[in-house]
Amino acid sequence: MATTYTRIKNRRGNKVDLPQPLADGEIGLALDTREVYIGAGSQDLLNTDVQVTPFLDAQSVVADDLGNLTSSSTNNGILNFNITGTEVLNPSSNVALAFSGNYGLPTGHPKLSGGLVASDLVVTKYLNGMPTTYNTSQYSLAFNGTTTYLNFTGSNIPEVGSKLLVTKWTKAQITEHVRARAGWEASDNTIASYDKWQYNKLATNQVYCDVSTGTGFVQFVTLTEKNALLVANANDSISTINEPSTYSFLGENSTIHTPVRDVEIDANLKIDLDTPEQAFNISNFINKKRGSVSRVASNIELFTEASYPRYLTNQYISHMQTKTLIKNKTTDTLIIEYPYAESNVYKIDYSLKFGSEFRTGTINITTDGTDTVINDSHVETGTTSEVTFHAAISSAKLQFNYQNANASTDANLSYKIERWLQA
Repeated sequence: MATTYTRIKNRRGNKVDLPQPLADGEIGLALDTREVYIGAGSQDLLNTDVQVTPFLDAQSVVADDLGNLTSSSTNNGILNFNITGTEVLNPSSNVALAFSGNYGLPTGHPKLSGGLVASDLVVTKYLNGMPTTYNTSQYSLAFNGTTTYLNFTGSNIPEVGSKLLVTKWTKAQITEHVRARAGWEASDNTIASYDKWQYNKLATNQVYCDVSTGTGFVQFVTLTEKNALLVANANDSISTINEPSTYSFLGENSTIHTPVRDVEIDANLKIDLDTPEQAFNISNFINKKRGSVSRVASNIELFTEASYPRYLTNQYISHMQTKTLIKNKTTDTLIIEYPYAESNVYKIDYSLKFGSEFRTGTINITTDGTDTVINDSHVETGTTSEVTFHAAISSAKLQFNYQNANASTDANLSYKIERWLQA
């Protein structure tokens, strides 16, 4: 009996030519970018959606959080902002930055007089409404007088029909300028307001920016704080700052995606955003206010060695997070917590730097609702024993805590947590 061989092929072609969206379960290979996608059918854009867990009056409560509907002075609400000098440009292998004629930079930029390098800019390509942020190795800068040019070569040249959005401030610079406006503590990390502007310190951070759209928002707590943030300063990174009732960051750059619209939560307790980064920011803000009641819905995305992946996922398998483990903490100090009725098992991969020593390991935590157990398995280059991790239950939440008994040295922690409910 003869053997018959059958070759099965999947969708393939340049990224711009792949169906938008791919059918549910359909595989598509982008030959130009070497990226592999699995279609999620009608759920293709869910990674820009936030889903809120049902609770009493959830829709009105979260809508109030996002829109300052109860009070513009005491609601602990948000102010939206534009980032100064953001440009939306047409694709080309050689793109000139036109803003202001001074190296394409806005007033107050630290490189206004020269010395601009690729890492000073964030360049995001929008194709069919999908954002892809360039790695700084994928373009170079050239200067002619006071004009800056972005040069792309080979497969990095933006496709016909795409748009480029260029943000000229880093997240660190943006958060520093928000700090200066609000008058938050600049240097002493023992003062509570210090953490409000520290990017990625999600337990206390009040500044959220999306450099892929040139927009963001900042949380205010008091009327005094709000009024300070609203004071204009032509030399900082923020060009517009207002309450959502008068300004919304959704579709602000309407040439690259949707018309300007309000941030709303629908009857299904979903919030539709422009980019995954916006969804991530909104989810973090809601969870900080309401206690882990929202998550980002994820799309399915595979990458090859030649691509530049972004780690986008939901709250159950989190992105890489960081925290400073403050010196002289001899009682349990919270890193992260979730309701144990939702997650009673944690697996945490982590690394930390303690002075000149390094440590990496895996922590396992579980609870039966009354008792907690923790195991920390790690290796270290030298002794880091003054930093210890602990588990506890508080207010029906399973906590991941730390202590740092060293009197003079902070430790820098990076970690990724997987969690689930073992019924």
